Formats: sequence, structure tokens, C-alpha cells
Amino acid sequence: MKLRQILIIAAVLPSLLWAKNDTVYVVGGIQHEGLFPTDMSEVPAQPSWAKVTHLSNSYLDLGVRWDHQSDNGKRKSNIGFQGMELITRTELTEWPMLGYDANFGGYGLSHLHVGVTFDWGKITVGDVYGQFGSGMVLRLYEDRALGVDNTLRGGKIELTPYKGIYVTALGGKQRRYWNCYDDGAWGWNYKQDAVLGANLELGIHEWSAAMQEVGANLTIGGSYVSKYQKEDTIITNTVIQPEGKYDYILNLPEWVGAGSVRAQFQMKGWNAMVEYAYKANDPSILNKYSYDPGQALLLSLSYSKKGMAIMAQAKRSENMSLRSDRQANLMAGTINHMPPFATQHTYMLAALYPYGTHKTANEWAFQGEIRYTWKRGTAMGGKYGTTLKLNASHIRGTAESWFGMTETPYYTDVNLELNKKINRQWYIGAMAMYQTYNKQVVEGHGDLIRSGIGVVEAKYATTKNIQMRAELQYLYTKQDEGQWVAALYELSLWRQLVLSGQWMYNIGYAHEATNEHYYTVAATYTHGAHRVMAGYTKTREGFNCSGGVCRYVPKQEGITLTYNFTW
Repeated sequence: MKLRQILIIAAVLPSLLWAKNDTVYVVGGIQHEGLFPTDMSEVPAQPSWAKVTHLSNSYLDLGVRWDHQSDNGKRKSNIGFQGMELITRTELTEWPMLGYDANFGGYGLSHLHVGVTFDWGKITVGDVYGQFGSGMVLRLYEDRALGVDNTLRGGKIELTPYKGIYVTALGGKQRRYWNCYDDGAWGWNYKQDAVLGANLELGIHEWSAAMQEVGANLTIGGSYVSKYQKEDTIITNTVIQPEGKYDYILNLPEWVGAGSVRAQFQMKGWNAMVEYAYKANDPSILNKYSYDPGQALLLSLSYSKKGMAIMAQAKRSENMSLRSDRQANLMAGTINHMPPFATQHTYMLAALYPYGTHKTANEWAFQGEIRYTWKRGTAMGGKYGTTLKLNASHIRGTAESWFGMTETPYYTDVNLELNKKINRQWYIGAMAMYQTYNKQVVEGHGDLIRSGIGVVEAKYATTKNIQMRAELQYLYTKQDEGQWVAALYELSLWRQLVLSGQWMYNIGYAHEATNEHYYTVAATYTHGAHRVMAGYTKTREGFNCSGGVCRYVPKQEGITLTYNFTW
């Protein structure tokens, strides 16, 4: 169906179905993140006519949602119509913040979709997101801090034909920054590449009265994703023989399929999940044009009750990177996502050496966690209770045999956290952490880094309107840049104004300290739906990570300004 026909239907439908109890919402938001850098050496080269002094990522989201209701039972849609939505997004990233892909910069209408909801499902045309299972074969999402927006321009259908049966089908051309709009068809040209997918979920417990009586939930599902990319000419493995020079032209598959099956069981605090994914041969620049298939197995078991939680996970993956463009790298063209089995720390020094799943193609990953809270009134709990958490992650590369692992680890993280409320005014927290970080594997250079990290945190509330928080951190290692110290202070006034400052300093090791101070001072003001932050920052180069996906950020210094508004 052409876009014109869909828009006509969308325009006529309200007049046919409108009832006096219907409600229309106007939704949207503005987001701006800017930097006035004092050092332009890290800013990418600009055209001769451009005098760039301000880098920024700006977004305007605007939409309309219509909730359709029956008119006191007198009027009801025969097709089960419940409502519809029209959502748009405009982006201005012509001079993007530091560390984003060179193709990230641009401007224009990046997102548009029309969605219609019925009793039996939802139909969406335009730019769509979605995730199948844990995301090992498909995860379409947006994360502006990382520069990820891998939406499909096409459509999605979500159906519930019968109780306990959930079907999703989607397809389209994947966004790779602004490149997908260069064909003159505004992203609707599927001759060069496309992504198709389908997912089936069965809620077995919805059909079983016995399972419902005991509070047991069992869900099984399966997914299939296929990507199409027109074959291009890639020459590799050039060989020189006595009789001449020979170039090997790769025979590349135009269609590449990936599928997964999974099951999840929940009952009385227990949660068990298993998922297996398989991908057909997919030669790409990331796997050095290997024709080997990919596969991944994920196991998870957890138990929780009041005051206690236990979790254990294991994952094996090899060659499971799936992208719409066989020559894409960094954040571009990602179709799937490998769940991270390493804690995403928020403390500055604990996040100094983060692990990203997208950096390693083959890995064995293990994670376990125990969380326990001593009750109020006990010797350990005191008046307000005490919480202790132990988390451990260990990641190695795969070897030739299925259960084989590399001798040298990729990443290890063992951290112990203590959190306690002393009284109505004081809260304290502490963390001790041991970490092993294979810089050569994750970043492509460097050695194996072993570090120990300690953090103490305190919060103090004089009144409901005045609160303070402080952190002291220390990192010890003999490798890389050596030892670090860090501190943070926040003052919250009347729940609207927050004054903050953070500082990092490299002590080094022996007499090899870099003597670099890194700091950020900022003021944040919140009023209703408005949030403004202004400050000055000097940060080291490093990685900004979220959910196992990391973006390299070069060192930067300058005035920062952010603004957020939602309605």
C-alpha cells in the first residue's frame, strides 16, 4: 500500500469513528546537547566556509495520539478500533558532539510513523522499532547518548489472534545514519537492502488453569530474521604466482537468515530462561569475510524473595554480529545485540575500563549475583536495614572445541557493595572491586590491566529541600596509566536546583604520573517539564557505554549546555 493511500485513510477514519468520549493527546519533546570546545584540535575537519564553534545534537519529537472509546455503549467500532498515533522526529546534528561516527552528522525529518491500534493488534507504517526475545537476532532501538538509531523504514504488524498467541512481523530498510535517504526515495527503496523479521510468542500458562492456580508462567517463542543486500564486488586474498597476480572475488550471499528459539518459566520467585540463536554464513568486514555460521546460547536462572535475590547466567556466542551492511562498523547497521554479562557501573573509576559486547565476536561469558538485605531491628540491619550485594563477571574467548576457552581472559569483574541508611538524614554506601581488562582484545591495543577499586559514598539531607551527596574513589593498577583518584559532590536545593562538581586525577605509578586533572562543574535547574544544565568540563578520552554497547569519546574541554522539555 502506498504512503498516499495510508495518509488518506488516516484522514478519513476519525470522522467515521469519533465518539464524544474520545481523547486526543499532543505529545512531544525537545532535547539539545551542546559543547563550546576550547580545543578545536579534536573537532573533525570542516568545510572552509564553516566557522564551527558550537557542537550540538538536537532533537524535536512531535506527535498526536487518539484514544477511541465507545459512546456509553451506544457506538462501537465493528473492526475493534481503539485509537491511532502519528509520531515524527526532526534532528539537527550537522555539527555533532565529539566521538560520533563521521556519517552521523546531518539534519532533516528522521522519523515518521502512523500506527493504528485494534482489539486484536496494531498496524504501524513508517519507522518502526522492535525486539525479539533477548535481542540476539533482532533489536531495533534508539540510544541518543551512543548515537544508535537502527530503525526500519517500512512497517510492523502485531497480532493477538487468540488468547496466549502473539505474532509480530516487520520489514523495511534500515537506517544507517542519513545514508539511507540518499536514494531519492526517502528511505523506501528496497532494491539495495532490506530487513524482514517475524516473531511468535506462546503463553502456555494462559491455556492452563492448573498453572494459573499455582502462579506458574511458561512462555515459549521463536524468531526469524532475514536481511537482503545486493551483492557488490569485494576483492580479497590477493596472491602473487610466478605466472602472474591473482585476485579472489568473493561470492557474497544476498540473503542472510538468522533464527532463535527460547523458553521462559516463572514460579514463586523462580525465573529460568534459555535461548538459542543461529545465523547463516554472513561474510563481512567485521569477521574478515568468514563464511562460517554464527550461533549463541544464553542460560539464565534467578530466585528472589523479600530481602534476598540470587542470579546466575552463562552465554556462549561466536560470529553473531548481524548488520544490514556487510561493510559497516562502529554503530552503523546493527540489527541484533548480544546481551552484556558485565555490570554497567556508574561510578567514574569503576567505569574507566568498560566492557562492550560489540567489540568481541566470540566469547564465553558468566555472571552471578547475590543480594541480601538484613531486616530492620536486627544487629546487622539496624533501624533501617542493610543491603549487601556481591556480583561477579568473567569473560573469555572461545576456542576450537565447543567448551574450549582462551587462556587469557577478556574481562573479569568482582564487586562487593554495601548500602545502609543510618538515620533519616544519613545514608552511606561503599564498594570494593577487582577488575581484569584485556585492553588488547577490547580496544585493539595495550596489555592486560589488573586493577583494584574502592568507593565510599555518603548522602545527607538536612531538610526535604536541601540534600547533599559526596563520593571518594580510588583505583590502583600497575598497568596502563597507573593509579587514579576521583571525587564528586552534589548539592540539591528545593528539588529544582542541583550544583555539582566532579574531579579525576592521575597519580600514575612511580614517577610517571601524567599530572592531568579532569573535572566537571555544572548547575542543573528543573521546572516542571523543563530541565536546563550548564557547566564547564574537561574529560579524558574513553568510552561511553550502555547495555554492553560502547562509543569512543575523545578528550574534550569546553562549556556544556543541555536542555530537555517534554509535553
